[in-house]
Amino acid sequence: MKLLILAASAGAGHLRAAQALEAAAHEMRPDLEVRNHDALDFTPKLFKKWYAKSYLESVNHIPKVWGYFYEYYDKKTAESKTSKVIRLLDRFNAGGLYKLVEEFKPDRILTTHFLPSNVLLNSKRKERATLPPISVCVTDYDIHFFWIHRDVSRWYVGSEEVRWQVHRKGIPLDRIVVTGIPIHPVFSKERTRAAAAQATGLDPAMPTVLVLSGGFGVGNVADTVAEVLKTPGDFQAVVVCGRNEELKKQLDALKAPSGKRLEVRGFVTDMENYLTASDFVVTKPGGLSVSEAIARGLPIVAFAPIPGQEERNCDYLMESGAAVKAKDAATLEYKIRLLLTDEPLRRRMSDAARRISKPRAAYDVIGLEAGMSVEAAIRR
Repeated sequence: MKLLILAASAGAGHLRAAQALEAAAHEMRPDLEVRNHDALDFTPKLFKKWYAKSYLESVNHIPKVWGYFYEYYDKKTAESKTSKVIRLLDRFNAGGLYKLVEEFKPDRILTTHFLPSNVLLNSKRKERATLPPISVCVTDYDIHFFWIHRDVSRWYVGSEEVRWQVHRKGIPLDRIVVTGIPIHPVFSKERTRAAAAQATGLDPAMPTVLVLSGGFGVGNVADTVAEVLKTPGDFQAVVVCGRNEELKKQLDALKAPSGKRLEVRGFVTDMENYLTASDFVVTKPGGLSVSEAIARGLPIVAFAPIPGQEERNCDYLMESGAAVKAKDAATLEYKIRLLLTDEPLRRRMSDAARRISKPRAAYDVIGLEAGMSVEAAIRR
């Protein structure tokens, strides 16, 4: 059997979900022939540059504008003028992706972003007729209209609420499965704090605050770290900067006040160790980041969520009891003080995080794609 996994590099989370699925496939079904690609590599160069850059620039510099358009376009329907324009744009970009499918001849296609599924399913009728079944993994605890296409074979979602949202947008319930958001299989393996601290060079005896910037280093992380270090008490703060080298240089120049320790990292490949070694995490609530955190039972301080999908992720986590929200610098300092001093609160949030986590999501998705029954694949 051949499986084609497609993501899109509009934010790091979609790529990480695709990598998680690929890793689960190799571990669970070594007989599968798997290929994993960034779909934007098969679109015109100008489109790829514009698509990836426009998203990052929008969420980083004009988040309120992004949030407005997110809400506005979520109210559209398949018959709207917006939808018709999108279908025309998808057809324009379909050539490279369709050639990939024609060359590889997969038995199934699995996507972690709406772009590749929509591009392929909106291609010309003759091309569309030769496509294998296409499944979609939704990578947030919410669903936007842009994700919806009636010809998607199966939907994998993070919660029962998202399952219902997808259904209300016109998809039959029997095509929507709650698996969780796919995260790397390593998060389903047990790990002690001592071992994780040793692997990351952290002190296992010190209270530890983990600050994440995301894989592309999005957000005003330097100011966030400065606020973290203002908090009274002795603790260590570890900051993961992702691929943002300029941010890492700024933070390397910071001096931690007496009694505190500041550790700055760039791009890391063992996030599970940093999460396991920490007491709680300060992060923008992207779908993959928070799914990895709750898989480790880690309380979340959701800092300044971007209007749109991050706000909705934050709502879900707060309703579940796994997160608190810090809307600004003053609130951030208060929430950090609270979590550093209130151990019973941290325990309650940790328990809530574990209740909603689904660390085996990637295995379950691959099991279903490989032909297992829902009952066999979903271990609940």
